[in-house]
Amino acid sequence: MNEHLPDPSAPTYAALVLGSDSFRLLVASYREGVPVALDGEHVPLRLAASLDASGCLSQDAMRDALACVARLRERLCARPLAAVRTVATSTLRMARNAHLFLPAAQQALGHEVRVLSGEEEAALTWMGVAGAAPGGTRALVLSIGGGSTQFALGQDMRIERAGSVALGTVRQALTFFGNGRIDAVSFAAAVASARVRLADHAAYYGPEARDCAYGASGTVRTLARLARENGADCGANGAIDRAGLELLGARVLEQAGGGRPLAGLGRLLLRDVAAALAILIALMEELDIDRLLETDAGLRHGLVHDLHRRRQALPA
Repeated sequence: MNEHLPDPSAPTYAALVLGSDSFRLLVASYREGVPVALDGEHVPLRLAASLDASGCLSQDAMRDALACVARLRERLCARPLAAVRTVATSTLRMARNAHLFLPAAQQALGHEVRVLSGEEEAALTWMGVAGAAPGGTRALVLSIGGGSTQFALGQDMRIERAGSVALGTVRQALTFFGNGRIDAVSFAAAVASARVRLADHAAYYGPEARDCAYGASGTVRTLARLARENGADCGANGAIDRAGLELLGARVLEQAGGGRPLAGLGRLLLRDVAAALAILIALMEELDIDRLLETDAGLRHGLVHDLHRRRQALPA
């Protein structure tokens, strides 16, 4: 997203995503038709990890999430906004007690919260990325979240197909690495399981259907950064390839086995990195992707684009 100063007379929009792994806010305006970021926030909450065996959000998780929403409302009130859109994704699609949380969230925020379908999430993410793709290019956009994985295909700001699978990093981490054991067997099982979940989509998003592929989520950007910091050559254009992912996988297993610490891990949990990596490897193998381009754009940017498009379509 463009970092130049916005036009003071241009409308300002806010997009808030209540995601499975984190809540993310973007406030943006436009200058000469290009979006310009003015403010943002990223609050990791791991909402998906709070789902109990019956599929309900815990009381503690709902309390923390509502407190976060109340704080974000203060950010929204800090400037005049032409429009605000708040959406919820996978975990709040699935949670059996979402009907209790959502009205409370709307009251705390002062705005409607709409639960997106997986296909809507995929399509809006694609719209957020599409501006970065060269004209005439058929672009595939992938997004890996805490609770689901999205993919969408389109060209010249027209979406041709969008899909979603309930395959996310939080559940994958709990299923395959929840006991703290990360080894070659559990990692291979995580990749194989993800490939099975993705297999039905391969025919629609394979090499013959696209010219390029983008990774639109923070998950992909984090994995690309870790790959670079651990010796992978991702090139000047920010692309990640299968060789880089394989190298990162070897380094994850090395640390898990008591070897060298993974460079750049910081506060990230190794099991979360392993789970995300397993899903991305499965995606690149199942959809036959050799190189995945990084992008900073995503769902929030698609929401802002949609708000701006709708406003431009209004009669004067």
